[in-house]
Amino acid sequence: MSGKISNMIQVCAHRGVSSDHRENTLEAFHAAVEQEADSIELDVWLTKDNQLVIHHDKTCEGIDIEDSTLKSLPNFVPTLNDVLNDFKTIPLNIELKISPVTDLQRLAKRVVSEVNENITSSPLLVSSFNLKILKNLREYSQRIKLGYLTAQEGWERSKLFETVTENNFQAVHPHYSLVSEDFMSISKENDIEVNVWTVNEQSAVARLVLLGVNSIITDEVQMVKAFIKGSTS
Repeated sequence: MSGKISNMIQVCAHRGVSSDHRENTLEAFHAAVEQEADSIELDVWLTKDNQLVIHHDKTCEGIDIEDSTLKSLPNFVPTLNDVLNDFKTIPLNIELKISPVTDLQRLAKRVVSEVNENITSSPLLVSSFNLKILKNLREYSQRIKLGYLTAQEGWERSKLFETVTENNFQAVHPHYSLVSEDFMSISKENDIEVNVWTVNEQSAVARLVLLGVNSIITDEVQMVKAFIKGSTS
């Protein structure tokens, strides 16, 4: 494989760097910048009082985020506004978290409003496993870059790339085990980015580098960056 291809592969810090910091916090995101991650992945929920907050699980220290206000959440939980203000020069991969009670239209409108209010110099990408929320976002904004998360093993039968292209999404985010030469060939034919998750083993990194994925989402930023650098030297 050529060094040129390797240099194009981005390393995305999964929920920031959580080895020494609580995941999905400003401290974890600053650590990702210090480790020279190319981008940061984070998880977003919508609170009862219409605030977008960063946390992975639906509950935080026993508190149901969707049924709570921002003030009722622990202080370590940042808002999306906090992150957009603090990290204007690094690309962000914003995963929208969904539950059976999530009001998808309210969430989509709030995300579009937040993104439009915060101008950053680096691109933002909004992703989700939920196809409906991505369609809602596209309805409200043609500008936001969207990525479809999937762990669907039968991606050929599910018409994954047809779904992505028909809805004007720019990226697909598969579990790394799903990616093959055929997968990458179809993605390139359709000009769709492939950002894989969550890759923490060097053997998997090596395979994905050879396949030429666009971005590797990982908990091991330094290891992945060192491997990619070594493959181009």
